[in-house]
Amino acid sequence: MNKCLFSLTASVIAPLLIPLCLHAQNPLIRDQFSADPSVRVFNDRVYLFPSHDILAREGKGRAGWFCMEDYHVFSSSNLTDWTDHGVILTQNKVPWVKPDSYSMWAPDCIERNGKYYFYFPAPAADTASYGRGFSIGVAVADKPEGPYVPEPNPIKGIRGIDPNVFIDKDGQAYIYWSQGKIYGARLKENMIELASEVTEFAQLPEAGLKEGPYVFERKGLYYLTFPHVENKIERLEYAIGSSPLGPFKMTGVIMDESETGCWTNHHSVVSFRGQWYLFYHDRDYSPQFDKARSVRADSLFLTTTAGSGR
Repeated sequence: MNKCLFSLTASVIAPLLIPLCLHAQNPLIRDQFSADPSVRVFNDRVYLFPSHDILAREGKGRAGWFCMEDYHVFSSSNLTDWTDHGVILTQNKVPWVKPDSYSMWAPDCIERNGKYYFYFPAPAADTASYGRGFSIGVAVADKPEGPYVPEPNPIKGIRGIDPNVFIDKDGQAYIYWSQGKIYGARLKENMIELASEVTEFAQLPEAGLKEGPYVFERKGLYYLTFPHVENKIERLEYAIGSSPLGPFKMTGVIMDESETGCWTNHHSVVSFRGQWYLFYHDRDYSPQFDKARSVRADSLFLTTTAGSGR
């Protein structure tokens, strides 16, 4: 099966997500490694908030593993020419983050009331207060390119990685994250505290690692998209529901496993000037080491069809 252009079917009537390759422009960022792209449109400009892979070395990260110490933000008016606005957050400038963890993993960013909220996972320095593993923090700015000021503490009640934030048409904000499974909750108006109990999305496949949730709405349907290890490496799948916290019905596969063998994938879905796009990553500039990845983008076509089920 072609990795980038394929059709899907789901039970009865279901939306299809069909990526179409844009080989000439991929990868998007060509002077550094980039991964886990969260993409937003602010003021008719596309902003890319990826994680930043670097290569571990003595005293700096763990050899053979993911190594990330900071975040950049990039922007473009045409999806071809990208401006690097520089580092917006680094591990040793966040009060609660363990400064030598090199684990500033997949982030997200969203705008509310003229403020930009940047969400990121990291291990905490104070494990007695926050526990071991990852917490999720927030940094706030007046402009999408920053400067961002981190909150002094991570969000209470969340343990995990891969934050994604969605604001529904009624103004209610939601946050999603993963920790082997995928979870979600409402956010308060201040965007830094939970406003509900945590929901575990039990309708997703029970077996296999699930992470990297990204939720969007189209025509009254809510799409929960996520990487899932169905076989040996991650592929991008999706479920649909009638509300932001589900229940969600498994629907199909957006993108099969990487043909290069890149173990991870992580993505976002955005509409820009009337066209939907899928942003994701592969190991274009590091074919022998899949912890040094590069962001890609394909056109995405959403349609509705009848099928035999999955």
